[in-house]
Amino acid sequence: MAGPPKKTPAPAVRGRPQTASTSKATGRDGRAVSLEAGRALQQALDQAPNAKVAVKAEAPAQAGSLVERAERAAAGIELVIKALPIEPELVERRLLELRKLISMTEPRVKAAIEVGDEVELDVLGYIDGKVFMAQQAAWLEVRPNLFLPGLMETFVGLVPPESSVLQLRLPEHYPVAEQRGKVAAFAVTLRRARRRIMPDADDPIFIQLTSRKVKDLAGLKAKLADELAEERGRLCVDEAKVGLLRQLYVSIGVDDDVPNELIEDELRKRWKAHIGDAMALQGVSMDDQKKSLADFSTTTMRAESRRTIWEQRVLEAVAEAHAIEATEAEVHKMIAELAPDIRRGDIEGVLYQQASLSKDIVKNLRLHRALLVLLGKAKVRFDAGPASSSRVVLQPLPTTGSGGASTRSGAARPSGEATTAARGLKKK
Repeated sequence: MAGPPKKTPAPAVRGRPQTASTSKATGRDGRAVSLEAGRALQQALDQAPNAKVAVKAEAPAQAGSLVERAERAAAGIELVIKALPIEPELVERRLLELRKLISMTEPRVKAAIEVGDEVELDVLGYIDGKVFMAQQAAWLEVRPNLFLPGLMETFVGLVPPESSVLQLRLPEHYPVAEQRGKVAAFAVTLRRARRRIMPDADDPIFIQLTSRKVKDLAGLKAKLADELAEERGRLCVDEAKVGLLRQLYVSIGVDDDVPNELIEDELRKRWKAHIGDAMALQGVSMDDQKKSLADFSTTTMRAESRRTIWEQRVLEAVAEAHAIEATEAEVHKMIAELAPDIRRGDIEGVLYQQASLSKDIVKNLRLHRALLVLLGKAKVRFDAGPASSSRVVLQPLPTTGSGGASTRSGAARPSGEATTAARGLKKK
């Protein structure tokens, strides 16, 4: 295990970043991860010009335009991203994920459910008589849940199929502030159950099936630690992307005009993904669905939806100004290069059957390249120092009039207010 990080400056990047070293990081501390993050950012910026770019890409953005304002603002942004170390617990967690992946399941037939089993559920959750959660045919593990204490434990000893109505008081740390401390009722249909038979971690056959080309468990853990450092490095780059967009929005986007109809469309999409589709599948009436959408459209969610629309519009403008393009052929090439052989055919099949999904991926690839153009103008530093115990989660932004607000460094991920109840149910 590598010692604590040395008191040396962490890799800083601007435009085309250079990492402190091009050799493979052998440590597992924060500095090793910061080096992986620097490499990941360098690779992303190097790959961005692979998009088809027209001659007009060299033309400067029109003064005063959204693109010119965005690029000027990006050049003045400095991002400091904490590169957290790879702790042994994280390696053990990844090892457990591998064991679950390379495992078998056995149905529970006329047998009582035990802790650790997996159950297939239909769930409708109610607060004050209104649906706030909907899950359809969701497989969940029977184990204590931080956000729904006592719910999953009630299935222990039951024999599926069975239906019941359960009540519990949501904890004070529940992700959605308006629902904390309230009594929720859950109409649950327990469809079936299964137990998972997992291989031993030191089983030579399991180690071989992981395809890591190692001989023993110690070698597997070392390989997983390397992979996690690379993965966390890429996550650092993702955090930089989100942080850049947030700061751009605060700097120039809060007071920009965003059409209300686009905000409504985004709200409806979020509601459908969160709860609407499951409600429709379970036959919830249209009146109740409309009430659910109205309850979902809080000031917080509206602000988040507005920000999302603004970000899409600015990235579309940058892509247009730089004539950035993406094609379906590129998407299929990426699948061929990145997807495991065993999954490649499945992914291609899904894209063939769902033409709209393929178009969405192409659109997102184009916008991603536009984001890299902006990120290349910012100054990014991956700090290998110890993580603060008070890392701040970015909060939702108000709709207007907050140009002076600040975005503090920390884990760039959606706020607790935007975390859905359904995601709380799935959280292990």
